[in-house]
Amino acid sequence: MAFEVLDVRLSQLSNTNTGTAIIGDTPILIGDVGLITTAAAGTSQAGDVRVWLSGTVVVATSAEPPDLILQIERNGTDTFGSGTLIYTESVNPTLTSSTAISVTAADFPPATDVNTNQIRYTLFISSATVSGDILTGPVTFNGIAAVGAGPF
Repeated sequence: MAFEVLDVRLSQLSNTNTGTAIIGDTPILIGDVGLITTAAAGTSQAGDVRVWLSGTVVVATSAEPPDLILQIERNGTDTFGSGTLIYTESVNPTLTSSTAISVTAADFPPATDVNTNQIRYTLFISSATVSGDILTGPVTFNGIAAVGAGPF
C-alpha cells in the first residue's frame, strides 16, 4: 500500500536574524504545529500513522557556550512538560557569531492520539545554564503526517 499524506504544517517563529530572546534554563516555545489526522482516525490505519518533523534554529553564542537543549513534545500545551517528550537533542555550539542547529525527528503516534483528529507537536529550546546565548533566528518547525502500511 502506498503512503498517503494526511497533513503538512509549517511554523515559523522568525524568518530573519533579528531576534533578541535570551536562552535560559527555562524552556522557550519556538515551534508549534498541529497535524490533522482525521482521514485515519477511527480506522484500521490509525496505528499506521507516521510523523516527520524538522526544523532549524539559529542562535548567537556567548564566549563560553553551554549545551543548548532542543526538545519536542507530542500533545502538550505552550508549557514544557505538559506533553509526551518524543525527542531531545543536546548541542554544544561553536564559538561563532551565529550557529544554525538542525532538528529532524520521527514519531509513531499511538492510535489513541491519531483518533483525536489532530496531534500537536511543540518545539522548545533551553540552555543547560543561564548563558546569555541569544535566539536570533531564523526559526522554523515543520511537520508531515502520513499513513500507510508495508515495508519501511
